[in-house]
Amino acid sequence: MNHEDPTASWARVDGGTHDRAIEENWLFTLRKERFRSRASGLAHDFFVIHLADAVHAIAITPQREVLFVRQFRAGSGRDSLEVPGGLVDPNEDPLAAAARELLEETGYEGDSPELIGTLWSNPSLVTSRTTTVVIRNARKTAEPKPDHTEELIVEKVPAADVLGLIRSGEVDHALVVAGLLWWLAEEKAGAKS
Repeated sequence: MNHEDPTASWARVDGGTHDRAIEENWLFTLRKERFRSRASGLAHDFFVIHLADAVHAIAITPQREVLFVRQFRAGSGRDSLEVPGGLVDPNEDPLAAAARELLEETGYEGDSPELIGTLWSNPSLVTSRTTTVVIRNARKTAEPKPDHTEELIVEKVPAADVLGLIRSGEVDHALVVAGLLWWLAEEKAGAKS
């Protein structure tokens, strides 16, 4: 769990001997971790959620439609329109995880995943990073096999309408928005070259 940068402005106190788990479950571990400022010497307890990395798959059909899933999110207490995605299994490549999640949630497969980029989900509290990939030529090859708590509705949106969904707030999951904007910027840059 200790993978901090040795050049960071704060360092773990006493090799983590003060750190302790507060909650551990199937999804995350909440830990109290003590760090000291290299500048001021101030020590402080931080609360950190250790969570697996995640992936988002921007799947584009041959008709230039982007696949979305609509699903309930307990944090917001409402349904959310998002690109398919999920947690990366231990030692799983994020590109393979994205293709797996796309197939499980939508029944679609496509070309080899292309890396868009990886972002820290919320580096002030969470160890998880989210990788966004693009999967082109997505075609339905199977029936979806979502997890038992996932009740998903698959929606196809013309690629030209994605920015409008973000602007209107219809797509408001911050990491999904970031990945989609990153993809749209690359699409625009590619069109100019």
